[in-house]
Amino acid sequence: MRSVLTLLSILSVMLAAQVSRAQSQPIRTTYVKLGSSSALLMEPSTPGPKSHIVIVYTYPGTSLSLSQAPVNNFNDPTGPQLASRGYRELLLNHGLAGPKVGYESIAPAIGQAIKYARSLPGVDTVLLLGHSIGGPLVTFYENVAENGPGVCQGPEKIYPCRADLLKDLPKADGVILTDVHLGEAFRLLTYLDPAVSDETHPLKRNPSLDIFQASNGYDRSTTGATYSTSFLKEFFAAQAARNDKLISDAQARLSAIKQGNGKYKDDEPFDVPEVNARPLQSDLNLTSQTRDQHLLLKSDGTNAMQIVKSVRPPMGQGNAVGTYEQYSVRGFLAGEALRTTKDYGMTQNSITGVDWPSSSTSAPANVEGINVPVLIMSMTCHYFEVPDEMLYNHAASKDKQLVYVEGAAHEYTPCRPEYGDTMKRTFDYMDGWLSNNKRFSGKGHLTSSNKPGQPDVTSSAKPRG
Repeated sequence: MRSVLTLLSILSVMLAAQVSRAQSQPIRTTYVKLGSSSALLMEPSTPGPKSHIVIVYTYPGTSLSLSQAPVNNFNDPTGPQLASRGYRELLLNHGLAGPKVGYESIAPAIGQAIKYARSLPGVDTVLLLGHSIGGPLVTFYENVAENGPGVCQGPEKIYPCRADLLKDLPKADGVILTDVHLGEAFRLLTYLDPAVSDETHPLKRNPSLDIFQASNGYDRSTTGATYSTSFLKEFFAAQAARNDKLISDAQARLSAIKQGNGKYKDDEPFDVPEVNARPLQSDLNLTSQTRDQHLLLKSDGTNAMQIVKSVRPPMGQGNAVGTYEQYSVRGFLAGEALRTTKDYGMTQNSITGVDWPSSSTSAPANVEGINVPVLIMSMTCHYFEVPDEMLYNHAASKDKQLVYVEGAAHEYTPCRPEYGDTMKRTFDYMDGWLSNNKRFSGKGHLTSSNKPGQPDVTSSAKPRG
């Protein structure tokens, strides 16, 4: 218990700095134990007219890749930003250890968090919030919750999900997506380096496909690039071919495992080397503007409907050689495998040639099954202008919005001083969307049948300012 209180004390100091500019009321934090998972409830010290709404924030935590460290969601800025505006937010760390096999191993923890949120006094509305790679996770969850596990078991899936882990998941009343990826598998696809000429010896490279070569258009002094149309055509074709080979290799190894001929009984390691080669991060011409006009929250305080253009700086990595991701065979197929078609590629305002339904982690496929209200907010100092527009176009909800924040970087802060307080603009708009009485005036979930037993909690005694 002492360690939990110490953690809360440290968090309170960190959170105070995050809310200093947006604070409208003091915040109380409560540690919540949910089975093997844990959560931090942030809420106004004195409940007000908005505290009937709980936002459940989650992120994959321990990534689907074994080579990435766990993430502490208790530090996410959405908690203090929304709690200081009168809402309750539950920041969820799922407590699973070891390799993940798709999102079905995480989904039950989200379900527990939603049930707990609904059990809080006065709560009648619960939403899911996903940021970055958390977006694909929450769209997967809500699609399954609304439509059942059959949505991730069809013949189109490379690796069908486990239905027994996904039964009777409680639905959310809405979904918020902020600057999100199009999927775990799509993320890996876009990082695959096609300059690898031999998977067993990944340092053997084909320089004609190396995006970090000056001869191909890369500038090491700026980490920027201008790639030719012909180079990009060859690059994306080779990237798709490498992706296909990795999927085939993993499927062959899984078949051998099932026949008793694998290295281990049920699963085995599956490494993917050289995964840091994204032309869009270096070449500012790629995925740099929307196709259609959308609402832009401008730095001068005005709003405009316009074609939205990225204001990001070059984000090239300099030299990708030596990077890798670690998965298991099943984990790779369930979470990281995604089919492409012959027209796979990217332009200024498009991403083409992706078989979205082939992966259960694909956000575009999952939002097609979500009918609750959806808000998508995209930061123009990052590179998700086109992906977030695609997500909006795929979304089935009749109540959906896509909004861009001028000059905001991926973590909501301004990338240059002239863009002002982008954090405040982002969460002020979210506040307005959440407080719309026609959208979330009370969903009537306060019934005894859906109030689970109270989990163990530890509350910080002092209101957090």
